[in-house]
Amino acid sequence: MAELFKGLERIEEARERLTGASFMAGLFVGQPDFALLLPPPEPPDERTAGEAFCRKVEAFLKSHVDPEEIERTAKIPEAVLKGLFELGAFGMKIPKEYGGLGFSFTNYGRVLTLIASWSNTLSLTVAVPQSIGIAMPILLFGNEAQKRAYLPRVAREAISAFALTEPITGSDAANIQTEALLDRSGAHFLVNGEKLWCTNGPIARYITLIARVPARKVLQDGKPAWVPTREGESSEDKVHTAFILPMETPGVTVLERCQFEGCRGIENAYIRLKDVRIPAENVIGEIGKGLKYALTILNIGRAISIPAICLGMAKQAWQPTLDRANSRITFGKPLGERQTQRMRIGRMATDLFAMEALASLVWHMADQKSYDIRIEAALAKTFCSEKAIRFLKDAQIIFGGMGYETAESRQARGEPGFPMEQLVRDAEMYRIGEGATDILRPFVAREALSPHLERARVYLEGGLTRAAKRREWLKLLRGYVPWYLGLLRRRPLPDRVELRHRKVSEKLLFAERASRCVARTILYAMARYGEALRDDQGRQNRIAEIGEDLLTIAATALHAEALQQAQGDGQVWDLADEFFREAVTRIDANIAGLVRNADHQPAAVGQRTLRSQYPSLSSGIIRRGLHDYIRKD
Repeated sequence: MAELFKGLERIEEARERLTGASFMAGLFVGQPDFALLLPPPEPPDERTAGEAFCRKVEAFLKSHVDPEEIERTAKIPEAVLKGLFELGAFGMKIPKEYGGLGFSFTNYGRVLTLIASWSNTLSLTVAVPQSIGIAMPILLFGNEAQKRAYLPRVAREAISAFALTEPITGSDAANIQTEALLDRSGAHFLVNGEKLWCTNGPIARYITLIARVPARKVLQDGKPAWVPTREGESSEDKVHTAFILPMETPGVTVLERCQFEGCRGIENAYIRLKDVRIPAENVIGEIGKGLKYALTILNIGRAISIPAICLGMAKQAWQPTLDRANSRITFGKPLGERQTQRMRIGRMATDLFAMEALASLVWHMADQKSYDIRIEAALAKTFCSEKAIRFLKDAQIIFGGMGYETAESRQARGEPGFPMEQLVRDAEMYRIGEGATDILRPFVAREALSPHLERARVYLEGGLTRAAKRREWLKLLRGYVPWYLGLLRRRPLPDRVELRHRKVSEKLLFAERASRCVARTILYAMARYGEALRDDQGRQNRIAEIGEDLLTIAATALHAEALQQAQGDGQVWDLADEFFREAVTRIDANIAGLVRNADHQPAAVGQRTLRSQYPSLSSGIIRRGLHDYIRKD
């Protein structure tokens, strides 16, 4: 049990305990604080500023940006990027004192959604510098000199990027090999290594570089800290550190502009760093905190950028899909009159409503600086990326063959050139980028189990005598018995006007009850399966999916209530009710699956398959393995 989630801890080794308010942390232990989902309303002047900027951006997009050209040439014109810089679109989150617009996260999400509804590739290009480029790490962890020197540049003229991933590491961010060694003078770090999939890398002036620095631990002001060891000195470890790296620095080479299934206009680099000299003053924050910084800024992309882009893509496809369903005649009837298609369109409407409800809620929560939204960010990212893919695949089914044919091909014979197949290709990027679903769900589960792991740490670490183990067991029992008994009692909802609507309280009371049930079931699963949970991603995924559904139930209920109050639109409750109906079934099944499931059966088949125990599956073809596709020339 002491090894529980060890593999995931390598990825999130820099994580700290939740230090701010977290709705999901409370929900997983059966104590959801629904007041956290009701932060102060958005200031009217902020909303006005955001909507006014959206109108400016919309006018620019319509008059200066040709999405078809971006797709056809796989290139965003320089004039487009320059025009967006002049508008301030690359400095939305940079404070005004440093040359930016000083927008809230909510306004930032609004603008990215709008741009993505015109060109998701352009929205991604705008988002990367502000989510994971040098702006956020400098804002959060940099010194004043770095803020004064770099923020005005990236707000108004210079694109930036983020270099973390390497060819052999992928999502295992803790295992990067790029090394930054302090030279003998102590004035520069000498960097060697390679970085892969650096979005905006080929056009960036600066990148946030994460590299490992040979260092030793010392006491500074009574606290342990890492200090870099100089060339020729011995070190205790190589610790992750963040740097500002100008791309014009000698030794930086873009080896390749990577090409992908979709998002053809993005600039994505494979970079080699050979004897690159970075001034010591370009270290961001503290030595050894680079991975923590990287994981912190990735939360911005997970919470804001990816949900916004996915939402914009889905909204772009919505009206054309309805037009197609209403106009396409099959066997004497419009496609939309077929029950199968009505069911599909109803599901699409529900998914779109839920995506917007969850995204806007998490954006609003991000604007409350006292919140820790790492779990909510992961859930928003997985939910919106997964639902966007399903939404766009459903839309493609409604378009039929027209949805598989390229827009350019259809336009050649005078038909509408809606890029249905392009959106489907592009969408997969957002399931993978900034934390793939199969990585983020175990991460959420790890956070759900965190209170139990910390409480039982001494007992789980082992090495105790029988008497000491018994004492620890009794200590745990004294703590868990009152906690468990508390889970049998319903907690009242906060006395807030937003929760007095019958349908809101109905759904939130279900979420409260399900929260207590899942907390009890998680404890039972830990007690029953012990160390086996370490590699049990089936149960980990169920924990994350339960949390995702419960958070979205609350989001859709509150969103529907807000729309009814603001616009008198009571019909939106159809969508919130439908999501609730579907989610309840999933939640019940997932809670039951935490105790008993048949995951071992397909896993066993998969294990035998990996051992090549089903040779007939490769018969009857010209058999080639992965390495047979390496070019010989």
